[in-house]
Amino acid sequence: MIRPATLQDVTGILGIALGEVKRYPLRPDKDRMQKVIIETISAPSHLALVDEEDGQIRAVLLAMSGDNLWAQRKFANVMLWWSDKPGSGAKLLRRFRDWVTSRRAVKVAGFAPDIDLDERTYKLMEHLGFQRSGGAYLLFN
Repeated sequence: MIRPATLQDVTGILGIALGEVKRYPLRPDKDRMQKVIIETISAPSHLALVDEEDGQIRAVLLAMSGDNLWAQRKFANVMLWWSDKPGSGAKLLRRFRDWVTSRRAVKVAGFAPDIDLDERTYKLMEHLGFQRSGGAYLLFN
């Protein structure tokens, strides 16, 4: 069941994020990661969704919005998008797209992967309306 993330999900989301950071050439800062997860869940200007099945988080999408440096209005950026349940990642991404388009203040949204992803991920982004721009996939509202 896809639902908004709650503070009770912080530990589970943090575990997923710590697992994902192993794919990057970065040293994780667990305390900072936890603060960002809590902020994303707590602030109404951000989006935090999970897909829960039998008490386990099977998918998560965290997106933060902020002031756009290059233009008027706001941007939204996917911070964490993960799934181990077939089809759930796509459902979360659709919910993100719908969330963005329902907010007139958000003028550009998307994500810029900093590691290579499966080609199917890029095709899904384009199928859902995100445009490739350099290494980023953006949705202009």
